[in-house]
Amino acid sequence: MLKQSLKMVPARREHYQSKLVFLLFLVSLGMFFVGSLITYLMVRDLAFTPLVDAVPGSMMDQGPKVYQPLQIPSSFWWSTLALILVSFFLHRACWLVHRERQEEFRLLLGLAWVSAFAFTIIQGVGMAWLLDQHLSTTDGSMKVFGMSFTLAMIHALHVIGGMAFLGFVIYQAYRDRYDHERHFAVDNCANYWHFLDVVWVCMLAVFLIAR
Repeated sequence: MLKQSLKMVPARREHYQSKLVFLLFLVSLGMFFVGSLITYLMVRDLAFTPLVDAVPGSMMDQGPKVYQPLQIPSSFWWSTLALILVSFFLHRACWLVHRERQEEFRLLLGLAWVSAFAFTIIQGVGMAWLLDQHLSTTDGSMKVFGMSFTLAMIHALHVIGGMAFLGFVIYQAYRDRYDHERHFAVDNCANYWHFLDVVWVCMLAVFLIAR
């Protein structure tokens, strides 16, 4: 019994160290996204606020006086659902690997990857529409579409990185590398996708508030 307990100590230490490093990574990434959203709000307010006090004919009177609100693509709501499913499947997968239910664990990892792939496809449709709206008009008030496209693109790039991470976890799962003691990579992967969920929901909230 003592020997078994001593064998578990390195695994637990490695688990906690991995969690701490990954938590610091998520914190730094979260600060980046918060800064991006604050920048979006500031630029949105400064660039698209009507110049009511501008002198007619002056340089300050060059901007458009009709400001179009941001139209959120309907596909974004479906992609949000797909992203939530990824988190749900991974949360359940963590629960299963802790209990050594390996077949169900691998199945849910696969479902999570399929949902992540569906998110990228659906999200791509919405982003293409935003970019088309940005390029199809010279009205400066419509450039908000380009700004929202940029933020969605940054998030999508992190999603692609998350898919690579998830793919690695799936590969290792089929090699029987995870069990009730060693599963920190699975936990970190799930936490990363939970983080992407929160970031995307916050982005949608900002888009709705600062339209």
